[in-house]
Order: sequence, then structure tokens, then C-alpha cells
Amino acid sequence: IRRQRQMCKETGLIKARLNEGFTVEDFKKVIDIKCSEWLGSDYAQYLRPQTLFGTKFESYLNSIDTVKPKKDFDILSTYEIL
Repeated sequence: IRRQRQMCKETGLIKARLNEGFTVEDFKKVIDIKCSEWLGSDYAQYLRPQTLFGTKFESYLNSIDTVKPKKDFDILSTYEIL
């Protein structure tokens, strides 16, 4: 039951952002931006729907220009090593 309530909150945040006119691509961008900034740091614990899709969603989306793009990941070269 607790998990169901949590999912309702998360779904509500997503629906609210969609109703504000944001797109699925916007959600993906926010996830990519915050993962590139926060993974491997103390902030990684905040990579959750409540944080990413809450009241700061638009500011996270607009921070695209401040994120350094990661190098392209070449999965084939990874398999060659194995």
C-alpha cells in the first residue's frame, strides 16, 4: 500500500508537468542532465522522481547549456575488450 501511494505521487508529478506543456523528451533531458551532474556524488541520492519532476523541473531543463556533454560511448569497443 505504501508503494502504491508513492507511485501515485510520482505519477501526479509527471502528469502535472505534462499538463504544463512539457514533453516526454523534456523528461529525458532532465534525467540526462541531472545524471551527468549528480551520479558519483553525494547528490546521486536525489536522482528520484520527487526531485527531478517536482517544482524545479523547469530550472533543471533550462540548465542544459551548463552541462558538459559526455564523450560518446562505443559499446562495440567495450565488447572487443571482453
